[in-house]
Amino acid sequence: MHFSNVLAIARTQSKSEDFRALIVGTVANNLKVDTRCYGQLIDAKEIHGNYRAIIIEIDTPSASHQTLDIIRKTRDEHPGCTIFVVVTFASTLSKTKYYLAGADYCIQVVENAPETKLSLFDAFLSESARLNEGSLVLDQDRMCIHGDGKKLEISFVEMKVLEALIHNRLLSHNEIAGIMGLNTKYYDSRALEKSISRLRSKIKAHYGGNIIQNIRGYGYKLNRGLICAGHFQPVKERSHRE
Repeated sequence: MHFSNVLAIARTQSKSEDFRALIVGTVANNLKVDTRCYGQLIDAKEIHGNYRAIIIEIDTPSASHQTLDIIRKTRDEHPGCTIFVVVTFASTLSKTKYYLAGADYCIQVVENAPETKLSLFDAFLSESARLNEGSLVLDQDRMCIHGDGKKLEISFVEMKVLEALIHNRLLSHNEIAGIMGLNTKYYDSRALEKSISRLRSKIKAHYGGNIIQNIRGYGYKLNRGLICAGHFQPVKERSHRE
């Protein structure tokens, strides 16, 4: 696995260094990790660096409020990077606010065992690397998805839902219902969930990955970098027609 630039953010400078050591211990191959503490980012006008992944540790309830501005700032300045939020204290707080601020992944780790954290970092950093390898393409003209040498046909409604998620990344249940042509005041939430679940299952069965996440109590989120919109005619299909 290769990572060119990762930024580790924690509440204090000493904690950010500990955080860095843990990440480097997880992915040792050509890994360059910068560190920042909250204060440095809150006071700075810009967050310099071409980062592929930004990992933010939240270790206290009060820190959770500080980090929302940091997440928004990092997202604005690094629109293409993957942002991981790691909550390391026992909390019943909803993860939705972190997603709305711009985080891609939010995990909770309350165990002190280092191997537990390492396994989680390994899984999520590997996912970040996979996202950068390439993406599926939503072809709105032909109502299908292209990628990995395969084509998946989808319905008009499914295409509109994916199109909206690509442009907004995070949509509420009501917003999805409106796109699907449902009455936003009286629609059956179970029917909505089944429709999205069918779409997720179709894509997973065809391409082997989940691109739509269910954000409990809010709506749905598109995993960054896995699919983009495009109007094109695949080379193989064009050659066949000719």
